[in-house]
Amino acid sequence: MEDLSYLFFSKRWANYLTVKTGLSHEQELVLTYVIEVLTLNLLSIAVALILGMLLGVLPGTAAGIAIAFLFRHSAGGAHSNSPWRCGIITVTVYPAIALLAMKLSMLDKSYADVLTALAIIVGLSAIILLAPVDSPAAPIISPARRKRLKISALIIMLILSMLLIVLSQNQWIYARQLQLCIAVSVIWLSFMLTRQGHKMFSYVDNIKIG
Repeated sequence: MEDLSYLFFSKRWANYLTVKTGLSHEQELVLTYVIEVLTLNLLSIAVALILGMLLGVLPGTAAGIAIAFLFRHSAGGAHSNSPWRCGIITVTVYPAIALLAMKLSMLDKSYADVLTALAIIVGLSAIILLAPVDSPAAPIISPARRKRLKISALIIMLILSMLLIVLSQNQWIYARQLQLCIAVSVIWLSFMLTRQGHKMFSYVDNIKIG
């Protein structure tokens, strides 16, 4: 795993909390990591939303991030070993998905319906066959927990499927754009469950920077 202590205040905050609570050195290292990851996650979400606003696709960007949170919390999926790289992917992918959805919404409705059907099929198939997908750093050991996560992921996907169907029949001016944003997000997140998705993130982790 890469050295995660990039932000100047991570160790400082962790050391302060360690002194106040009497934690061990090992617990301080874990706390430093948690502070680092939470900070970078919040920062990447904020930057992604700002970028989405500048591109005129803030609602779609926010919807994609919300779906990703729900989907990945239960279904899991590939992720980078570096929170910095994960943050960069969040900042680029979800505004890009929202922008793509806006462009696609200008096409005939049949294209949106085909993509929606594809997203439902791909999403349900990925969850039934693959979810939950854990990581080597945090393996799912308990069979009961694995079953709960799969059921949760399936429920979330069924709710998203119903929402996609409702949006496809809705006359709201932004319904098709939101429909496509959800559909593309589901396809992307389903890809993250596959072996190819893991290979892509492994490739990202191996890119040397600096």
